[in-house]
Amino acid sequence: MPRSCNECSLEFDNKVLHDMHWKKCIKTVTFVTHTGEQITITRHQNGTFVCYCSHPKCPKEKGFVTVDALQKHMKTLKTTWLGPEKKASAEGEAESSGRAGQAPAFEIDISDTQMSAGTIHTPKEEVAMASPNSPSPSSPMAMQVPSLMANQAESSSAAAGIQPHFLRHPYLDGLNLVVNAELSFLTCQLCKEGVAPTAGRAHLVNKHAELLPTFNQERFDSILAQLHVAASLPNLAGPRSIVHGLMVFDAIACKFCTFVYTKQKNMREHHMKKHPDMPIPQHWRSCKAQRIKPEGAGTVRQLWEVTTQARAGEDSRERALADKLLGELEEQLKTVRVPKDDRLVSPWLLTTCWHEWARWLRKPTEELRAMVALPRPSLPEEEHYKTLVETIELYFEEAVTMIDSTDELVLQRLNSPDPVKGHQHDGTLKKYMHPVICFITMLLRDLWMIPDANMVILKLDDMLQEPAPEQSHILAQLHAMLLKVWTTPWSKSKYHIVPDPTESCLALLTLNRDGSFKSTKEVTTLIAKFEYCMRLTFLREIRARASAGDVEVDEEAACDALQPWFTEKNYSTFARLRSLQHRASAISFSTMALPSIWWTDTEAWSTLSFKGNHVAFTDICEIFKDVEEALVATWENKVLKGLELRADYEQVVDDPSNKDVGYSFLFDPRNSCFQDRARLVRAVVRGRGPFANFLVQREDELVWNRAALRGWLQDYAELQKLLLMRAEMLSGAPSRGTELMAMLYRNTQARDTRNLIICFPKSSLTSLFPTRNLLPH
Repeated sequence: MPRSCNECSLEFDNKVLHDMHWKKCIKTVTFVTHTGEQITITRHQNGTFVCYCSHPKCPKEKGFVTVDALQKHMKTLKTTWLGPEKKASAEGEAESSGRAGQAPAFEIDISDTQMSAGTIHTPKEEVAMASPNSPSPSSPMAMQVPSLMANQAESSSAAAGIQPHFLRHPYLDGLNLVVNAELSFLTCQLCKEGVAPTAGRAHLVNKHAELLPTFNQERFDSILAQLHVAASLPNLAGPRSIVHGLMVFDAIACKFCTFVYTKQKNMREHHMKKHPDMPIPQHWRSCKAQRIKPEGAGTVRQLWEVTTQARAGEDSRERALADKLLGELEEQLKTVRVPKDDRLVSPWLLTTCWHEWARWLRKPTEELRAMVALPRPSLPEEEHYKTLVETIELYFEEAVTMIDSTDELVLQRLNSPDPVKGHQHDGTLKKYMHPVICFITMLLRDLWMIPDANMVILKLDDMLQEPAPEQSHILAQLHAMLLKVWTTPWSKSKYHIVPDPTESCLALLTLNRDGSFKSTKEVTTLIAKFEYCMRLTFLREIRARASAGDVEVDEEAACDALQPWFTEKNYSTFARLRSLQHRASAISFSTMALPSIWWTDTEAWSTLSFKGNHVAFTDICEIFKDVEEALVATWENKVLKGLELRADYEQVVDDPSNKDVGYSFLFDPRNSCFQDRARLVRAVVRGRGPFANFLVQREDELVWNRAALRGWLQDYAELQKLLLMRAEMLSGAPSRGTELMAMLYRNTQARDTRNLIICFPKSSLTSLFPTRNLLPH
């Protein structure tokens, strides 16, 4: 039944939304602090509860939306309540000394009765502006700021160097909105973003629902017209001076254009798309950036660079000298540097000597990395490689199809720990082929010290340059080249530290842009991918020899002939990779990683530093609350679309020992509340409420409106995402999102024990492993 708010008389369909609104709407609340003191507090005119505790930074300009947040604030800081009078008297002396010798902050308001068409007046025809450092009239600090006339404001602002940046109005202040005086557009003081004149109500609905009861569309439009607010948000580009009222971000700037981004991943994607012919910089210039809004269409989300003033006393010659020194340092970092003291080198590089080999090549880091880059058909010299990736994928996909028809003993010998097998997902094989594609491309780009294999490599390159090469011939030549490289013994010499081209490719794949090498835990993944693809290549050769027609050569005999090349303790590429894998694993397991979490509050354990970012436990609780609110809103407003469809139950029955196919507590006949499973479908077919457009009439036949169905499925997918995220975050165990995605809610023909079991009033999950442990949730 609908529930009405006692404060504003708004009605809600369910208790959850009503309680959430009531906490943000109630005007006067009495609560008990952590010290046992009973406090009665009234909501401020700006819609928040102002804190007058003993903390030196209170009261803040931005108060607390709910009393619960205020209580947590006082409990975390262990402060006591003073009240407005005691707080003002305690800070009076400090404020007097702080204001000595400087012009006071000022603020002049515009009222509805002081306006005429085209002109803004105060009682003495003053222009209504505000200092960027002055508090909002709706803030609790505004009561302590003296009001000045226009002539006094001009002299004070000129003396203090203050420039007015905002047009204010009392009604807009109550909505936390101000007008940017330079560009004449509306900004939200809390969100620090632009608000279109036509989107004022929508902004409050989405982000400040507690202020919605005070919103009047006619009065809002009238005030914007009198303040001459622009009809649309401005289209800005940088670099430019700061736009007051918008949030300022830490960003990185593109070296070749004016684009800025806040994440390095986005900057790399921009560089590869807009500047493919330019080398990727090792680092990007840091800067400040702004944008109109964090969401929306068009250019309102586009960041632009904000210029900053030069530091006081800095000379242009000093800046030029600093830029010159940084340029010289950047040139030195373009090649791999090798310290003379082995104590300054990681154990992994000491055992592989890859850093010395990279220096021996005497090539810039970007050029070394380009040697093992994926094929680039856009370049003229690599235009004939446009079908190379598809050919390599076909080569290994055919090898995977041979696994099921190969003898079990041969598979065990190919991979002694576990027989070679296919992957569960098709996309996994493409990830495993990635380093091998880079390896083959490296061989085709440059001739290596492979006297016997160079002719095979050149023949494959010639076949790729033919106008219409035969696919089967290219596959055969590709197999011959891989087999030749991986069945050749490679020996070190003082002139060539890394003679094996496979190890050379592995070393270059681990080389970073700054000249460093990846950590050992990142190298083990690459080695495993190489090993898997090598086993598939030898599997193709075993099957080819066994099917050649010679009765004396079967799969076992072919495996015997090739076994030295895919087992350890032999002079082979495979044995070398296995040795590197063992060393990398040993170093990874024995090396303790530095902590990413550091508790900054060692008493209440309420705050911590995560990778340098300050995190409070109360913020994490807010995440849980926001996820639950979004979950309820998505279910009621988007999935059910306002229909009151409920499954009322007092007790849920489940039989954990039942192994019948299809059994679940949802299908247990004793749970009558779950038996009618077609209620939502009937509502859609009957066209109830918002579902009226899901079926359309076409030629005397009802057909589904696919556009409406796609939109509903998208909302349903959003609901599932929130459910899985909430289950993972509140499960009380380490993150196992992948395992949760594979959970079964009922028995199947292939698995007679489901994962979801109800032990009322709690639910339990059984693990996917043979132990089948019950994990209560």
